[in-house]
Amino acid sequence: MAAQKKKRQLSKKAQKRIRQRNLHVGITVIAAIVIIFSVIQFMLWRYVSKADEIHICKNVYIGKTDVSGMTREEAVQAVNNTLGDYRDKQLALKVKDQEANVSIEEMGAEVENIDKLAKEAVRYGKTGSLWRRYQEMHDLNKKKYVIDESFKIDKTKLRELIVERAVPLEQKAVDASASYNGSGFDLTDEAEGYTVDVDKSIEKIENFMNKKWNYEDAEVELKLDTEKPTIKKADLESLQDELGSYTTNAGWGDRVQNLRRAAELINGTVVMPGEEFSVEQATLPYTEENGYVAGSAYENGQIVESIGGGLCQVSTTLYNAVLYAELEVTQRAPHSMSVSYVEPSRDAMIAEGISDFKFVNNYDTPILIEGYIDGNNQLGFYIYGKDTRDAGHSVEFESETLETTKYTTKYVEDTESAVGSQETEGTGMDGSTARLWKVTYENGEEVSREVINNSTYQTSDVTVKVGTKSDNAEATKLVKEAIATQDQKKIDAAISKASTLK
Repeated sequence: MAAQKKKRQLSKKAQKRIRQRNLHVGITVIAAIVIIFSVIQFMLWRYVSKADEIHICKNVYIGKTDVSGMTREEAVQAVNNTLGDYRDKQLALKVKDQEANVSIEEMGAEVENIDKLAKEAVRYGKTGSLWRRYQEMHDLNKKKYVIDESFKIDKTKLRELIVERAVPLEQKAVDASASYNGSGFDLTDEAEGYTVDVDKSIEKIENFMNKKWNYEDAEVELKLDTEKPTIKKADLESLQDELGSYTTNAGWGDRVQNLRRAAELINGTVVMPGEEFSVEQATLPYTEENGYVAGSAYENGQIVESIGGGLCQVSTTLYNAVLYAELEVTQRAPHSMSVSYVEPSRDAMIAEGISDFKFVNNYDTPILIEGYIDGNNQLGFYIYGKDTRDAGHSVEFESETLETTKYTTKYVEDTESAVGSQETEGTGMDGSTARLWKVTYENGEEVSREVINNSTYQTSDVTVKVGTKSDNAEATKLVKEAIATQDQKKIDAAISKASTLK
């Protein structure tokens, strides 16, 4: 027993010694770890402390630009220079199988938030924990670090470029068309088109520049919208009848070219049910580029030459065809003075921005307008559709002149012209008031009579400038006194006598 007790006491002492030894070992290990960690920290610190706080680490890029060793300001300049080197790169704007090119410079492309990107480049490898900084700097020995840039575009410039270059590549929808062949109607099919959605196309270009552009020539498919035709072949299958027609003599001179051109522009027009037709809109612009020449026209009570002069005869002829077709006239105005090619109140004046001739298709089916000048110099319009009027129904139109005002001739002295000379100004046209009656017949019997319009036409007075300039005072006096009488016979007699006194 005593031996066992002594043995237990020795064991406790051994255990104590072991514990103390383990403690010393533990402390030694911890101390070693601390020392090692400190050494590592020190080594890491020494490694990362090599980095200049002002200059960017090596192998750092902003997009395509190597900004290694640069300051923030230098990096900003370098990125701008890189973009400048690629300013001539082209972006092909695709419209189906066609394209329009724009350059990077034309779009006003710039690197967005470039100063922020440069600051990020300067901070790389210099922020965060020592280990993170070490890892970032160490990785730069193996591979480059790229800071992705984004681009901002001048949307106003880009919009203008798209409208100027891409929009003309649109394919407009083609409406079905019809023409009368003498016995029936030839019809053509409609076709869909496409138009450029400018706003969404700008968004696509911006997205491409920010995500996919690599400083090389590239292409972007623009956003297109389908354009549906408004007139379909099936709509025109109802054409079968002549609803109304009218012809006038095209006259003479250069104005005939204007009549022919306007008739060409109107010819083949289909007006859908409820749709309004405007002669002005159909025949604009009144320019030489659009096929018009100078022709006679009314202006301020005078006959003048103007580009497109004579087009009122086109609107007038069509007006009468519309009357016989019994379409709804929504705008019509008479000329300032009467015209020779139709009776009073049967005319319809057009003047750009001032007066127009318009009508609405009040039928339930489409109508077709055909216009022409034939070999006999007759300007004519035919209106076709589906006639729903009774078989015995017909209309006629009667012009009634209510009052006539004779034009006057006024003689005035011209002190700068030789005595007895005469210069006439004005056209000498009577004025009048008139109305147009619509007379309706059913099976040959008159059933109604109504006023369609009332019209007023101004007079166009004549002014005769009589010269009184002469070295002979008596000759001048004779002519001046005769002018004061406003009597043409006395003026002619005075001029005759004055001629003997020169």
